[in-house]
Amino acid sequence: MENENNTTLSEQKTESPKEDSLLPIVEKGLFFHDSYFEDIRKHFETAIDQILDTWGEATSVSDLMSSYRRIRERNLHQENQVMAFSEDDQNHKVVLDVHDFKSGDVKVRVEDNQVVVEGRVEKEDDDFKSMKSFCRRFNFPGKVNMEAVTSAMSSDGVLTVTAPKIPQAA
Repeated sequence: MENENNTTLSEQKTESPKEDSLLPIVEKGLFFHDSYFEDIRKHFETAIDQILDTWGEATSVSDLMSSYRRIRERNLHQENQVMAFSEDDQNHKVVLDVHDFKSGDVKVRVEDNQVVVEGRVEKEDDDFKSMKSFCRRFNFPGKVNMEAVTSAMSSDGVLTVTAPKIPQAA
């Protein structure tokens, strides 16, 4: 699975996506409690562990998300955004933390046989205005039914995109 990474934290004009290509994002419960995310949870935990190791943070499993989110508060660079991939016989899945953008604007769309995930949020404090955004593009190996791609967001800001495989003829 290829990931073309175009994350930016600067002011940058982006073309607005075609409204008809946007996918609905289904709201779900907490990532570590909702059974919808059960099959991808281990991959996500592993990705969090890797970031915590990079930063020299020790933590228990019960404190995993809060330790990771503390790192994100200090450093919003793209390499600190948890992202994990999984695959089974029916689907490819990508899961990424978009908690920092949940209060803003998160969009998922299919474009040119890729899944595109974008996030943008603006904040204003007195005279200070800031904006942060990201754009990630995903290509899935093999044949994928791009018309059946779905996305779901946990209540704590973890986005899961599911891309169904097209069954191979026997």
